[in-house]
Amino acid sequence: MKLPALLISSLFIVQAMPAHANDFTKSLTSQLQKSDTKKVESNALVSYAANQLGMSEDTVTSGLGSLFKVAKDNLSKDNFAMITKAIPSINTYINQAPKSSSSSFTSLLSKSSDTGKAAVGMDYLNSSFKKLGISPDKLPAMLNSVTGYLDKYGYGEASGLLKKGLSFL
Repeated sequence: MKLPALLISSLFIVQAMPAHANDFTKSLTSQLQKSDTKKVESNALVSYAANQLGMSEDTVTSGLGSLFKVAKDNLSKDNFAMITKAIPSINTYINQAPKSSSSSFTSLLSKSSDTGKAAVGMDYLNSSFKKLGISPDKLPAMLNSVTGYLDKYGYGEASGLLKKGLSFL
């Protein structure tokens, strides 16, 4: 009597396994699709700006990183966090921005006042855009491209904060 019960139990387990495997496969596929979607969404901004500006995506990524770096330096943590919600991969952009060394005079300027911060930010942007081969007159166009993108996709508040962080342009 115990053997038939064991066989019936085993049969139910074996029949249930494909269902669990199927659920696992669906779950895994769903997670992979979500990660692909994030990748596409994070690249949509770059594609949008590259098409508008007529530049390569690599150049635009680094240029946007430069803009985001200066905005981060000029905004409060809370205000920059609002922009980060709109552009979750913003630190990836910042990490791809050209590095610059600052003199002790530049460091003093950045701590002195908003005007000093603006001067340091403008100096950094001019330097990084030169390294990237982007004409300085493209700075406002790049800013307008990213803020236009944010406005278009419902992130008007983040757009406004980005403009505030780069108001000296």
